[in-house]
Amino acid sequence: MEKEDFITKKDAFEGFTNLREVLNDCLENPRKYSKSFLDMFTDVGTLAMDGNAIAQDLMGYYYKEGVKNYIPENYDLYMQWEILSAANGNEYAIQKLQFFLNYAFSEIINSDKLPLILSKNGIDETNYVYVLGNLLCEGIVDEMQITAKKLVEMQGQTSKYTPEKLREYKRALEKALPKVLSFLLS
Repeated sequence: MEKEDFITKKDAFEGFTNLREVLNDCLENPRKYSKSFLDMFTDVGTLAMDGNAIAQDLMGYYYKEGVKNYIPENYDLYMQWEILSAANGNEYAIQKLQFFLNYAFSEIINSDKLPLILSKNGIDETNYVYVLGNLLCEGIVDEMQITAKKLVEMQGQTSKYTPEKLREYKRALEKALPKVLSFLLS
């Protein structure tokens, strides 16, 4: 992914915050809006399906804990929307996934080929989290065959966090890591 394809953390955060404020206000003050919360959430879902990484991040946000009477908590949808958003260059989503990705970051940073990886890919201390996070998330998307269409079809289901669920994502990350390393060295 080229640098210009990234949505900067600042722009992504502002877009996310603005959308979230409108949807939350609609929940609290439904009479102010011509559309219901669910209609507005569906509109965000349409943007997310069209590849809007900020909308994808917001979808993940609402599925993390759910919205009482509207959206069930769904850990799988939360993780997959966040990963898809990060794979599409959303630096804010990448930052939110940083703890999850730390194992893979460490593996790359501890590689004896790190100087070659850095020089071949224009990676430095200012962009390594975003470049590597983006590539790792692209690898997870490929590994788990995550698509926006598939995520929309999973709506309405409840899926709580369990350690086993987290292990599924970690296994996908572990499978993606050698492919990312190979790409970085090619």
